[in-house]
Amino acid sequence: MATPIFQPVPCLMVVGSDDGLANEAARALPGITHLRVAHVAAAVERMLVTRPLVVIVDESVAGADFERVAECARDIRAEILRASIPLRANLEASLHSALVGAERARAEGLSARPRPVE
Repeated sequence: MATPIFQPVPCLMVVGSDDGLANEAARALPGITHLRVAHVAAAVERMLVTRPLVVIVDESVAGADFERVAECARDIRAEILRASIPLRANLEASLHSALVGAERARAEGLSARPRPVE
């Protein structure tokens, strides 16, 4: 009998304390599971288990903590987006693009790189 291969449920993770951003992301992608994590340590721990396709980090997360989240996201081939005014202006399109990029990266076995959103 072959060992089953784990296939995580496609999901999006929002890291930080911005309720508005989490709600906007939920409205932008209603058909995907959303995870909300307030603290960086918990986010990194959960990423290893849930393997989100996209991780959005809000403005409340400082530089060194952002790098911890970004490193873990790269390791699991997730797209990482840093919350900003331009991102919020085009949130739905940015999330769709990030989802496609992460799915492609995982299928090809490549590490996704953090993408600046301008």
